[in-house]
Amino acid sequence: FNQVLETIEQEKPDLVIHCAAYTKVDQAESEPGLAYLINGYGTENMVVASNKFNVPFLYVSSDYVFDGEQKTPYTTWDRTRPLSVYGKSKLAGEKAVQRHLTQFYIVRTGWLYGPNGKNFVDTIQTMAKERDTLRVVSDQIGTPTCTLSLSETIADLIPTGRWGIYHAADDGVTSWYEFAREIVKDSAVKVEPIETKDFPRPATRPKYSVLDKTTTVQTIGRELPDWKESLKTYLDLKKQPV
Repeated sequence: FNQVLETIEQEKPDLVIHCAAYTKVDQAESEPGLAYLINGYGTENMVVASNKFNVPFLYVSSDYVFDGEQKTPYTTWDRTRPLSVYGKSKLAGEKAVQRHLTQFYIVRTGWLYGPNGKNFVDTIQTMAKERDTLRVVSDQIGTPTCTLSLSETIADLIPTGRWGIYHAADDGVTSWYEFAREIVKDSAVKVEPIETKDFPRPATRPKYSVLDKTTTVQTIGRELPDWKESLKTYLDLKKQPV
């Protein structure tokens, strides 16, 4: 905590963007203490330090704060009810932000992939080179979101000064199965749909976690890119020599 205080005091930022998180959704079920330590208490440390120096704060949260029982996109005022330790720990972070600050953005997103870190797109591409057939769940619905487009949305949101909770994801709706098909559509690999019950995992995921982004679109004054468009941009970027 003291390190955070010292850093904010020395750097005097205009705003703190808190992206650091424990994101191992399944592993969190067996180590909830660590998930809460990072996503809950870690966020609280950042928030309290920011509040001490009156610095606005942006917290990146998750679609997993919802239970997935709805059939229509989740708005920012819909009831939160996380199903997993990960989702609960991210909600704890949200509550810490709201408890201590008035000048804040909470930006919920989901199904992230991008140039840094392990992600679904890279995993599917790797598996497609090793196997003839891929089996992917088709009964979990959401919106793939590229970190490149998310960062642009956040950059557009910050200068508005319209504090509050926002939903930021690429546009459109799909399943993990359809997402995988789009990733490997130029290869010969076959993608087969399976149900969540055929692929049991420690953490329960929401069946439907599409986010309503109306407020975000109105606030930043532009539409958000379609998820297929963002995926193509990312795949083209990966083809370029480093």
